[in-house]
Amino acid sequence: MKGKVSPIFSLFQHHYDEGRAAFDALSKQYRGKKAIELEQRLIFLEIYIDLLSRIHFKEEKLKFRLFSPFKSIFKGLKKTKHVKMIIGQLEELKVRENNTYNTYQKVLESEKNRLYSEVYEQIVSSPLKIWEDMYQEAYRYSQGLKPLMINTATTKIIDEELGFFKIENNGKLDSKTLKDIYEGIRVITALENLRIESGFNPVFVQEVHDRMSELQKVMLKWYENHLFMQHLVGYLTDKEDIPKKYLDLLANLQGNRKNFSKQIEQQCNSLFERILE
Repeated sequence: MKGKVSPIFSLFQHHYDEGRAAFDALSKQYRGKKAIELEQRLIFLEIYIDLLSRIHFKEEKLKFRLFSPFKSIFKGLKKTKHVKMIIGQLEELKVRENNTYNTYQKVLESEKNRLYSEVYEQIVSSPLKIWEDMYQEAYRYSQGLKPLMINTATTKIIDEELGFFKIENNGKLDSKTLKDIYEGIRVITALENLRIESGFNPVFVQEVHDRMSELQKVMLKWYENHLFMQHLVGYLTDKEDIPKKYLDLLANLQGNRKNFSKQIEQQCNSLFERILE
């Protein structure tokens, strides 16, 4: 495994440095925006490590060994993003509708503060060695990589994601399906960037990537609306007297879900016809 480090390691280096900087900042003060940044960096690092594990397939549990120490933190970062999304939507709604939801907002703020405290404790109690180990091992397994290895592994993973798309295309677009498609597009996009960095042409033309990007945008809107509606339903459950403004809000969110779902279905059909030929 000796040899020159692969050009694709520069992408790992970039996301690693940015992720480590975000981690260090969060260990001093936990903030939602910085937490979301760290989550995005960890997403790429996990994809990169998964690629290395496909190339060095004889190394058992390589991905598990390198990324499992971050799993708990990653889960907390994701929850942070979710609560931040919900609060953000509520703030937009208050301005747009000129209405207040003070009781509900207090519950959200309380949940946010409790969550931020929990994830902050996870971060400050995590040894820096998990970052050092990830870097050293990623560098080690990025040495001596042949272009053909990268081409074969990226193509294989992309083909697997397309295989999942075919399955999803034949089924109902429920919340789990939409999540899988969204994450699949994210993996494909990251791997395409790695292919370009390694000197290969991307698997898909720019037009397809533009369609994927537009689909992700609508899916993100659907997901934000889904989280908001899911949380609101939980809040209203078992309440005897529900103010009309909350019932109207719930009805509005349900209407948004139908509209977003229709857009997603149309864009998915168009995209899948293009890439699953």
